[in-house]
Amino acid sequence: MKIAFVATTDFSIWRLRKGLLTTLSSSGYDVYVICPSGSYVQLIRSLGARHIPVQVNRFIDPVGDLKFLVELYKIFQTEEFDLIHNFMIKPNTYCAIAGWLAGARRIVALVAGLGYAFSDNENLKFRLLRLIALLCYRIGFRLTDKVWFQNSDDLELLVSESIIEREKAILIKGSGVDLQEFSMEAVAPNCLAKLRQELSLANHSQVVVMPARAQRSKGVLEFIEASNLVAQRNPDCVFLLMGLPTGNSPEAIPKKYLREKESSYFRWLGFREDAREVLALADVVALPSYYREGIPRSLLEALALSKPIVTTDSVGCRETVDNNKNGFLVPARDAHALAQAINELLSDVELRQKFGCYSRLKAENEFSERLVVKRVITELYGLPAPQSM
Repeated sequence: MKIAFVATTDFSIWRLRKGLLTTLSSSGYDVYVICPSGSYVQLIRSLGARHIPVQVNRFIDPVGDLKFLVELYKIFQTEEFDLIHNFMIKPNTYCAIAGWLAGARRIVALVAGLGYAFSDNENLKFRLLRLIALLCYRIGFRLTDKVWFQNSDDLELLVSESIIEREKAILIKGSGVDLQEFSMEAVAPNCLAKLRQELSLANHSQVVVMPARAQRSKGVLEFIEASNLVAQRNPDCVFLLMGLPTGNSPEAIPKKYLREKESSYFRWLGFREDAREVLALADVVALPSYYREGIPRSLLEALALSKPIVTTDSVGCRETVDNNKNGFLVPARDAHALAQAINELLSDVELRQKFGCYSRLKAENEFSERLVVKRVITELYGLPAPQSM
């Protein structure tokens, strides 16, 4: 049986679908990844998948999108896949059209959050982007057999807008997290000591980590402001922002601005291959996002690493926190509330430990990669559960 994953980046497949890809390959399925070539293609191939390169721009590009559609149609006609799994809005639209035209047997999709176009901003630009996105989803989902949603808010919104029939929608929370890879036991203590030295962090400094792309709707500006507020009470605390701006996105925060804002209590790390170790270093993990997330993978990893969480009471983010049990939910765009919640955790080591233990249990009970992968294969794909599960 031939299965195709279609995405706009190789990084997203490696970072978010590694467990699913590995399980399918080891179960005897022929798995293909259709995405632009990049530095993660060899790693994807090492998991047993074959790569078919395509060109696609993540942002609006009418000419490029038409070429993408034609290229997909040719690939689908040639390869005759039994199942096509689309990730992100462009594949969810264009792959559905190309797959339908090519006579694909089964087409499924993932909505991993609706993104900043569906935030609470009501200016003309955002309303126009929202209308375009809804139109794309409407077209794509009419030609799609099943759609995986990561949170109930997104599912209910698109059902209420008549974008998708309820019978096609499946709720599977998050992408799942590898509980063995993301555990404090898997991180060597000497590695953390070296990381502190590399980042010039004093042994007594408390660390708050924000793992997110450097864009406005992720709450980066609020995180920087909160670092100023917390520093007034805890001058030895260091806020670390881990992530890059998103290409040509209008949401991207310029690198120059981030560099200018760096201080003794705020640092911008950019992209890190050792993201697990940076998260493990944290006393608190914060994500003040109002981006309209699916369920942020970075927060699932923080849960598995037994970290207390401070995030917003926003779509997708709120799924990761049972308020006052493993962290705090704060209002979006409220740097003062964010700082207050972080200060409360930094001042109470026993509370951090208690919340961290609950985070790990929440990861094990709700977001285990094994559970998510099994449900995707059986409920979304309609295939038998792999024997290894």
